[in-house]
Amino acid sequence: MFKRGLNKKAQDLSIGTLILIVLGIVVLVLLILGFSLGWSNLWEKINIFQGGSSLESVIQACNIAVASNSQYTFCQDFKKVKVDGKVQFVNCQDSRISSSLSGQIQCTRESADAGSWYCSVLNANKQITSDTKVNNVDCVVVPNSASAPEY
Repeated sequence: MFKRGLNKKAQDLSIGTLILIVLGIVVLVLLILGFSLGWSNLWEKINIFQGGSSLESVIQACNIAVASNSQYTFCQDFKKVKVDGKVQFVNCQDSRISSSLSGQIQCTRESADAGSWYCSVLNANKQITSDTKVNNVDCVVVPNSASAPEY
């Protein structure tokens, strides 16, 4: 006579064990991709740890600045974005962004030329190359700039 249920050969997997296995596989895949592609390249592709990495997200931030009447954010806050595979620095005064905004904020005379100021800041901090652009305008590399200008 056979008794059912007494001779179990397999053991049940709990839900917790399955979740740990799936998490382990995800971590393993991330490690493999990180070491093969390079970590910064991986984070760019996943698009985490980087706010404002596209023109669309800068447009959204600028619309919020217009709604809250934040002159600093609108006129002087630059975001690092990738356009056509090249890094650029933009703020709300960039023509590609200002044409898509729901309104405008009048910048003071000093902040109206914020692009040139930001180029000099990048140059002073040695973060500028021959193809660096701020608001879609090429920055000029000055060889021996002493310090970042005050604003």
